[in-house]
Amino acid sequence: MLNTLFKKLNTNQDNNEDRPKQVGNGIFLLYVAFISSMITDWLDGIGVLPFIILFLLFSALISSTNQGKKWARVVILILIIFNLLLFSGNIYQLLNNSVKEQFTILVIILYTIEIILEITAMVLLFSKPANAWFNGKRAEEVAE
Repeated sequence: MLNTLFKKLNTNQDNNEDRPKQVGNGIFLLYVAFISSMITDWLDGIGVLPFIILFLLFSALISSTNQGKKWARVVILILIIFNLLLFSGNIYQLLNNSVKEQFTILVIILYTIEIILEITAMVLLFSKPANAWFNGKRAEEVAE
């Protein structure tokens, strides 16, 4: 079942043959984290326009990473680091009872799962086989 979902999420089937498993798994985890993030944002009361903008932005970034674009992988890493800092700040406020907004248990659980998936995806996307693949894609672009 997950394999079928994974194939549907991958839009660039032609380039998947030479792609390492780490990249495929990392992209899949990014999609799952992205879905978790969108659910969390919706439950947290995000407006419709910001929701659509975030949806389009992150869809484009994950898709570009799936196509072997190194810049997209770096942008996602920066956004994940920023998200991790926000998550740490929220947990700190929650533990100190200084939270002005009430977080629901579901939002906290989804946010935690999202962070774990994002970190795991980045470890996979920056592994040695993934780096070699991204560098190979970059070399192909320069050669064209």
